[in-house]
Amino acid sequence: MRAGWWLVAVAAVGCGRRGSLYDGALAPLPLVATSSALVQIVPETRRAVIVTPGATTPSAVTIGADARVAARVPGAEAVAILSGSARSPRLELLELERREVTSLELTATFDRLTFSPEGRFALMTADAQRTAGVAARNLNEAALLDVAARAVTRVQLDVEGLAPRLVAFGPAEATRRLVAVALERGVAIFDATRPEVPARRVSLQPPGSTAEGTVEQLLFSRDARWLFLRASGLDDVVVLELGAETGRPVSASINFVAGGTGLVGLSLPPAAAGASVLALFAGSAEVALLDARGVATDSTRRLALPAGIRSMERLSERRMVLWGGQTAVVWDVLDGRSGVAALLAPSDRVLIVEPLERALMSQQGAGAGATVLTALSVSEEPNRLRVRAQPIQLARAPSAVSASPDGSSVFLAVPTGIGAPAAAVVTIDVRTLALSEVLLDAPVADLHPLLAGGVVAAEHGGNPLGDVSLFPAGSTERLSVTRLSDFALTGDLDRPGDRP
Repeated sequence: MRAGWWLVAVAAVGCGRRGSLYDGALAPLPLVATSSALVQIVPETRRAVIVTPGATTPSAVTIGADARVAARVPGAEAVAILSGSARSPRLELLELERREVTSLELTATFDRLTFSPEGRFALMTADAQRTAGVAARNLNEAALLDVAARAVTRVQLDVEGLAPRLVAFGPAEATRRLVAVALERGVAIFDATRPEVPARRVSLQPPGSTAEGTVEQLLFSRDARWLFLRASGLDDVVVLELGAETGRPVSASINFVAGGTGLVGLSLPPAAAGASVLALFAGSAEVALLDARGVATDSTRRLALPAGIRSMERLSERRMVLWGGQTAVVWDVLDGRSGVAALLAPSDRVLIVEPLERALMSQQGAGAGATVLTALSVSEEPNRLRVRAQPIQLARAPSAVSASPDGSSVFLAVPTGIGAPAAAVVTIDVRTLALSEVLLDAPVADLHPLLAGGVVAAEHGGNPLGDVSLFPAGSTERLSVTRLSDFALTGDLDRPGDRP
């Protein structure tokens, strides 16, 4: 297909009608995957190119000029695009099924889009490391998108420093939806359903201290009554108790809950644990279930850990998996049982499949320099948990790892070495660890499972005009692979503004 596009490009330049397109190199934005398609945004041609499995050719939709950020709207076949000049910034919403674009004006230029998990809201913020082509920027300003209403509201944040660092959406409540924005020296909280109400700003300065920590993690409780924060330079968990106000700034009282030394991670405990938070302390080598009010009660639980544990994720509703160095630990938070597994090497990638209570850990340098993928599973014994480690040998370290949305399959792109085929995409059935693989002719930079079509898209690097291989998930036949190249040029011959 690439040769065909090259002939089209040469013919276009030769006829004297398309020269401006080729004055500079095309620089498409990173591919965006939805459940059914891949979307390539090409700022230079003002096109959104849509690659749909099963379609004979890609399609193209006209978008506005100067696109710079694109992201999928969660739970929808839609893509949000930040575009426009410094004088006329825009947010565009591309609906894939209808091939329609809605353009919304913005009051400022933004660099980041953070969506709520279900995709109802998005907060647009600035990146202090980028100038976005403007001489001055108001880093206090953000913008809230209501996706269903197609409405954007300006939000003023009292940052007292540089641009916001993190954004977290609280759970949906009957009358409000809280949003927490981590600032350089504090946190701002506002209601997404009433963005016109001023945000509440809370400083993170501990009592008696002149230093303020930078927020590194934000975590709402399930009922939005508590906001837990981890900040640099603090061993304590910062806990904000939030009021139930609507229509006016939310009230917040701050507490610093001690638990150990070297705080490196926070997580929500099982719902049955009530108003509490899980805190991982690397310095004192322990994980603790802490009461949100800082009260030591009989419900407080701790687990001593092997040295070097620095990461923690939820493995299931009641169990956590913790890892670091060559050790993994599984802890049942409710009954206190735990189990330990030795790993062949430190993990560089970890994928949690919560519905199946499995963790898959990629490790380089295991044994005689081999790369393995270790699957952790858990079984119960009367007084402890047994953690089983099942290694899968890989020819080389995977260049990309992804999972199907339902977690039943994991896909790994494994380089095969010099020559063709250049890579294999391995499909792992997470329940049985059964393996299948399909060979591809180019190295793989990323993997995009497209659930709606039961297809996996393997993105190849090196070609800025686009290069992907599409194949049925779990396929082992090379004949099932369809390779598309140079699709970023789709629709470029129809740009009326480039014609004399």
